[in-house]
Amino acid sequence: MVRRRQQNINGDPINLGGQEAGLLGEDTGTQTGDITSTKVELISSMVLTIGYSLATLSNILALQEEEANEQTRTSDAQNQHVLYRQMHKHLSHLNNRLDSIERKLNRY
Repeated sequence: MVRRRQQNINGDPINLGGQEAGLLGEDTGTQTGDITSTKVELISSMVLTIGYSLATLSNILALQEEEANEQTRTSDAQNQHVLYRQMHKHLSHLNNRLDSIERKLNRY
């Protein structure tokens, strides 16, 4: 049923249906065999716009990924610095404790 409807709309392969012609910005009487420079310019403009948009999107995503990786490295470095500080504090406390034990042993 749908196929017959489409065939009835496009029964004449030379004439475009109203919807297709409207999309191309042409009058409904334009023939499909005539590829006008306007159609070519419009299509090439659309393709170029899509291409530039995809290239821009690709660059943005690459920059975001690079920034996320850098933040991860920075975060890892900060976490490592905190761990070193905690270890130093702990070892200093342990060293002080050992010194006090050694002094007590030397007294006896």
